[in-house]
Amino acid sequence: MLSLFSSATVAGNLEQGVTDPPIASPKRFGSDVSAFYLGLSGGYATSGTDRFGLTTPGGTFEIGELDLNGNYGGVRGGWRGVLPAMGGRDYVYGFELGYDFSGLDDDVMTDIGSVTITGSSEISDVLSVRFRNGLTNKSGTVLYFVTVGYVQGDIKTTSSLTSGATTQLFEDSGTRDGFSASIGAEHSLSENWSITGEYEYVQFDSDRVEFSNGFSTKSTPRYRGLRFGLNYTF
Repeated sequence: MLSLFSSATVAGNLEQGVTDPPIASPKRFGSDVSAFYLGLSGGYATSGTDRFGLTTPGGTFEIGELDLNGNYGGVRGGWRGVLPAMGGRDYVYGFELGYDFSGLDDDVMTDIGSVTITGSSEISDVLSVRFRNGLTNKSGTVLYFVTVGYVQGDIKTTSSLTSGATTQLFEDSGTRDGFSASIGAEHSLSENWSITGEYEYVQFDSDRVEFSNGFSTKSTPRYRGLRFGLNYTF
């Protein structure tokens, strides 16, 4: 009888021990009038161009077109504000500061007479300041945005001349300003977390690079990239 009574007691408590797990619901972007966020992002750049030509005392020679590509990624942080818009949507605007560790590069080669000429360009360490704005969907969980901004990166331009067994290498590096533009979307996952995806275009200022041997080239590096990221909103 004691055994049966104990079993009945345990069975009677089964319903009391069952509880529904908490569910993290997406947060509406307009729930905060203003907010700060931090995030990580990464992407792949392709279709970058930088036409490489070499100007010498004997004339200007076309070496080829560089196809700058590679992986990049970094950290970002920003502030956003929210204003109500028509149709139950919200207008979201703000500024974002980012820093990317990148290694986008390419090289080209051609023969002029008996001399083989190589030219290369590399983009690294890109700092950006962007204005970001757009509209949410009606539920407020997805933000469709565009950005425009200022970028500054390290640009290295290299040229080499090979004749027989002799190779001369010339290199110039420095900081270059530029601009960026992108279009993308941000989807809220929970109270604080969201994911982003965007297609961006980055172009740096055109500059004439003077090598130590008296040769020069005009450099205008640019690239297009697909970037994904994760943000945490405070």
